[in-house]
Amino acid sequence: LACQGLDIPVLYVSTDFVFRGDKETPYDEFDGPAPMNIYGKSKLAGESYIKSFLSRYFIVRSSWLYGRCGKNFVTTILKLAREKSVLKVVDDQVGSPTYTKDLSQQIKRLVATELYGTYHITNSGRCSWYGFTREILKLAGIKGVKVTPITSKELARPAPRPKFSVLENYCLRLSLGN
Repeated sequence: LACQGLDIPVLYVSTDFVFRGDKETPYDEFDGPAPMNIYGKSKLAGESYIKSFLSRYFIVRSSWLYGRCGKNFVTTILKLAREKSVLKVVDDQVGSPTYTKDLSQQIKRLVATELYGTYHITNSGRCSWYGFTREILKLAGIKGVKVTPITSKELARPAPRPKFSVLENYCLRLSLGN
């Protein structure tokens, strides 16, 4: 509300988890959200709040973030590969791993404009967590670790995850050309 009063744009980073994950093609910015867990519901509530009270905002949805710093899927897999000879990884969830440096560079380009609205920003391509794990180990030159695909049901996480959460960067491509 302070930003609205001072006419300052707001950037809100959201998630692919605002979608249910039952689509077979990538979600674009015009698909209706339908989160399936409390995390997705809370991020969607934040999006709604921003849209309700502000006129100058950027809502950026991204997914499967990894980077050089902090805990993320890549650092976790590399750590586990040093500790275990067998990794069991979910193969029935598909998304687009997104490098945080790429995300931040696109956000920087976007906020330099006045093209306010909702955007998806992810890296291109898609894979399962299992496929991502195999590529991580391959690129790291780690051999001798067996990677076994499992289902989400076998993992038994406390909150459900979308099966398919690939985001289409449609509005970003229209606005910035890539």
